Amino acid sequence: MKNPILISLSMVIFSFSLSMLLGNPVYAQTTPSDKNEYLYPANKEKVFDETVDEFYQALRDLKYPVHQRYKQKLKQELDTAIFKEISDSSVNIKKKLLFKEVEGLNYITIDGNILRTYPDIDINYHQTVSPDRQVYFFYSFKDTEKEFRGRYAIYDVETKKMVAGGGTYMPKLNLTRNTYDKEGYN
Repeated sequence: MKNPILISLSMVIFSFSLSMLLGNPVYAQTTPSDKNEYLYPANKEKVFDETVDEFYQALRDLKYPVHQRYKQKLKQELDTAIFKEISDSSVNIKKKLLFKEVEGLNYITIDGNILRTYPDIDINYHQTVSPDRQVYFFYSFKDTEKEFRGRYAIYDVETKKMVAGGGTYMPKLNLTRNTYDKEGYN
C-alpha cells in the first residue's frame, strides 16, 4: 500500500512545477527600438580635414578646449591622461578609421605560456559609440623577450574626447628554461 502523504506531496510538487512551467511570465512594457541611440552617433559620411598626425600634435600641445583641464596636472599625470607614445617602442600606430575597424588591430604576444591579445577591444562593450563613428586610434607597444608594454587610446574625431584607452605591462615568464642540465645531472 502506498503512503497517502507521499502521494499528496508528490502531487503538490508536480502541480507547482507545472504551473511554473506554463505560467505567464512578466515582461517589461518597453517597445524595442530598431534604431540604437548612441552618445556618439555615426558620422562616417562627414568630412574632417585634420590628419591623425595633426591631431596627435594638437593633443600633445593641449590645443583643444576639452583637453585644457590637463594643463594644471603634473607631467607624469598628463602622460597617463592623454595618450603618449612609449619611448623606444617596437610599434607606433596612428590611424583615422571607423570605430568598428578597431577590433582588427590587436597584437598577439606570448607571456611564456599563454597567447594574449592587446588591446583586445570588443566594440560590443562600448555601446555609447556607434560602430560607424570616425575615431583616431593610437597604439604604441614594446615587445621584448622579458616584457610587453602597451598603451592605446581612441579619440572621437568630432568631439576630440577620449572614448576608450588603457595601458598594460606584462612580464614574460621563461618557462622553457631547463635547470636540470645546469645542476650537473648529465
